[in-house]
Amino acid sequence: MKRLLTGFFLALACAAHGQLSNYNSQAYWSRFTLQSHQQQPAGSDTSLVFVTNRFIHPDSLRFVDEFIDTSALKYFFLEKQQGTWKVYPEPTLAEAMDHLPRHRDIVVYAEGMGKIFTSNVERAQLMSGQYGVNVVMFDYASINTTYKPSKNFRFARQNARLSAPQYLQLLRTIRAARESGEPWTEGVSISTFYHSMGNIILEQMMKGQDTGVLAANTTPFVDNLIINAACVPMRRHARWVEKIHFAKNVFVHYNKRDMQLKGAHLLTLKRQLGEKVPQRQRASNAQYVNFLELARWQHSYFMNFPYNDYRLNAAMVAYFNRLFNGKGVTAGELTALQASAPAATASN
Repeated sequence: MKRLLTGFFLALACAAHGQLSNYNSQAYWSRFTLQSHQQQPAGSDTSLVFVTNRFIHPDSLRFVDEFIDTSALKYFFLEKQQGTWKVYPEPTLAEAMDHLPRHRDIVVYAEGMGKIFTSNVERAQLMSGQYGVNVVMFDYASINTTYKPSKNFRFARQNARLSAPQYLQLLRTIRAARESGEPWTEGVSISTFYHSMGNIILEQMMKGQDTGVLAANTTPFVDNLIINAACVPMRRHARWVEKIHFAKNVFVHYNKRDMQLKGAHLLTLKRQLGEKVPQRQRASNAQYVNFLELARWQHSYFMNFPYNDYRLNAAMVAYFNRLFNGKGVTAGELTALQASAPAATASN
């Protein structure tokens, strides 16, 4: 059974790698144009901010690399016009954020394994469009298109760990901006979302970095912190989750049938946090939400994806809409969410 499930996990990874070839094709990359520092955005409702630690090659078609550069963060504002993404380098986060539409709640989004720059853009656009939020994507190298799936599993985990100090740097910048009342922070909520291996960044930050600076002498600057389908060890997770003092609400989403996490469990010989969490091992500051009946074997159950027949039901959309827009969730709303399970697998 172990060998069968591990093989299934690697088969899923191979299928994802094949799908990724589209995002890495010359035709797909031609939809992205890196602008000069002198050029100014024209203004578009379809826009994103990317904060990346990848190497940048301005003279290349594939101008965002598949390796990380831990020496510096780079900031980009992206806007889509007539099917083409224009990518504008910005010297600071504030200057990138100033181009986004005003009065939209903000989600700082860290993805999991298997994303190059172009596929992260698609995911950020989907989140922005489906939930009406401004997305700040923390973009790190989580796959190399020349590696085999088993090597990419190690590659992605290592890069997520190495990215933790730079992610802390991003959060410190956001905290300072909110404290000083920079215009892009006024009247909006700020939530952070970690999917799958993106949670390794959070885990390593909480374990190995001085995160006290995020909560010192201030009220929490993050409204909702969302740990989704986490590809990190479940054992002793409460030790680092309970150190998260910079967020008003912490949510942990899990699903014991999640096939990707079952594969990660077998490869690491450790139960993953996104699988199942016994009551006695839970963090006291977090709400735990079981997506078993809602998501079945799905791993990415927080948005609707064009290449997946699985569709969130209305209650799931409403739930994630509340989280991404900085609102709390009552016990009654969680009960209603669970009660909606039978309709969750309907296709459109």
